[in-house]
Amino acid sequence: MRAKKLILVISAAVIAMAVGFWLSGKLFEPDNSSGPQSAPDGLHGYMLSPVRNIAVPPLVKGNGATFTADDLKGHWSVMFYGYTNCPDICPTTMAVLKQAKSTAASEGVEFPQVIFVSVDPERDKIEMLGDYVRYFDEDFVGVTGESKMINALAVQMSVVYMRVPSEADDPKNYLVDHSAAILLLNPQGQLAAFLTAPHTPAGVL
Repeated sequence: MRAKKLILVISAAVIAMAVGFWLSGKLFEPDNSSGPQSAPDGLHGYMLSPVRNIAVPPLVKGNGATFTADDLKGHWSVMFYGYTNCPDICPTTMAVLKQAKSTAASEGVEFPQVIFVSVDPERDKIEMLGDYVRYFDEDFVGVTGESKMINALAVQMSVVYMRVPSEADDPKNYLVDHSAAILLLNPQGQLAAFLTAPHTPAGVL
């Protein structure tokens, strides 16, 4: 399928820039050297050294509240970009995050806050987005907003996405190819690492 091939190409480009991991309930801080640091064996990702400051543009959460930089502070977060009409990679990744959180809870480990950022604000209205993320977990956070604001956040995180017109030439029936990486943010709201696909519960624990 053409869309799936494009997803793999985009993901590969982002992986080349990506950094990060979260292991055994204990987050590893990047060292003082510059450049990406490889993750331990068994994990897909790289740490970012130094971490990257993120400016959060005006966005809104799935419950209608404003999403700000404060939502990223005081705890670790994992962020994934996708859309509710995604046929494969988004529901699969969200299910992996749900399972990883459940496993962490059973082991008495606090799991990072999960944030799902829509790359399809035209169709992902606030209520729909809220219902989508809560289907996987009541505490998962959905984020949407104006296209230019979503893009402003995505660019800072090296996230790539593009709309793919449908073969039927239906303007409302389209796919959105997007990066498959899960981004890790530290309690200061800084981009600390990337987890790269394929994702598994063990790979984000």
